[in-house]
Amino acid sequence: MSDRASGFDKPGSFDKPGSFDKRIDRMDRLADMAHFPALVHAGATFNVLATITVTWFVQPHFPEPFAPLVWTMAVLCLNLLPVAVLRLAGWNAGPIPTLRTMDFFRDQHRFSDWVYLAASANMAFWILAAWSVFAAWHTAGMLAAMLLAAFLATFAPVLLRRQKAV
Repeated sequence: MSDRASGFDKPGSFDKPGSFDKRIDRMDRLADMAHFPALVHAGATFNVLATITVTWFVQPHFPEPFAPLVWTMAVLCLNLLPVAVLRLAGWNAGPIPTLRTMDFFRDQHRFSDWVYLAASANMAFWILAAWSVFAAWHTAGMLAAMLLAAFLATFAPVLLRRQKAV
């Protein structure tokens, strides 16, 4: 099938026709996350960077081999708690927004369930990678390197989108 026939008119484009207007509870692929507003990416990026920073402070105090898994589970539970509370409370007033119009605070409990699994896997990756790196090199320079790597990886959709627009 040619690019034109599939709706991918630009070489290297990952935009599926209609992705911008897809409701957040109808996301069906990871690439849909590229359509979130920059503020949503900023909030998610901040969450990852803050978690890596706290992990840097926590890691030296817990040398037990099970500590990284316990820490990961604690962070994931803390991240998912607001979603669970808002869903249980039935706080779903109003229409469900599209990917490009969603609000970081108001709408983050309205995604499809698989989105939380993907976000949790991403957070677990950063926690376990940071813990492993900090166990070997617990320096401020390594913290800065981890934060830079995490920033570039998690905020990349916004950076690449801005680069495309230029």
